[in-house]
Amino acid sequence: MIIVIDGPAGAGKSTTAREIARRTGFDYVDSGAMYRGFTYLYLMHEFDRSRLLKNLADHNLRFEFHVTDARAFHGDSEITDEVRSDKVNDYVSEVAAMAEVREAVCHMLREVSKDRNVVLEGRDLGTVVFPDADFKFFLTADPAARARRRYEELIGKGDTQITLEDVRRNVEKRDHIDSSRNIAPLKKADDAVEIDSTFLTFEEQITRILQYVRNKPEVKNKTNT
Repeated sequence: MIIVIDGPAGAGKSTTAREIARRTGFDYVDSGAMYRGFTYLYLMHEFDRSRLLKNLADHNLRFEFHVTDARAFHGDSEITDEVRSDKVNDYVSEVAAMAEVREAVCHMLREVSKDRNVVLEGRDLGTVVFPDADFKFFLTADPAARARRRYEELIGKGDTQITLEDVRRNVEKRDHIDSSRNIAPLKKADDAVEIDSTFLTFEEQITRILQYVRNKPEVKNKTNT
């Protein structure tokens, strides 16, 4: 079974997907980690797009996805922390807009999700990657709320140099790039359930999603609240 959660930057897709995976016993697949992995390579290649695309077939990236955990590797080195850096965050939308990168990630996502019960989060999963997903959700929130959440997350991780205004500009930039790109733009699937979390607590948004999922026979006996 495949559950997808799409939505804009800072909407809380990752934490939501992890929790849904934990409560259903499904594996959590972080599509963003894959795009961040390619962004990590882009920075390694000193922003050389042609070099990145030339080496797509031999990128040497590897990802491990479990119930609530996603880990990234480049060769024998784990790069999980690196792909979550602010530098990668600044350029991930630019890299994700490259058609060749999106094609590579799309193939990787379909391969890793074969014959598994998975929860995935991203931008175009319900519209492009998994148009026949069992459940589709579109998680959104007011831009100011998304910026505040991202800011508090960064502060909590010890980033005392970042400002709320910096985060707000980054969220607005990513929204523009993600929604205006020609290839697989950020878009709600026609059959996706939209959840605006601006005024919802985390538990409330989890509960709303589980209300749709828990009655499915395959997960009814696994899901707990």
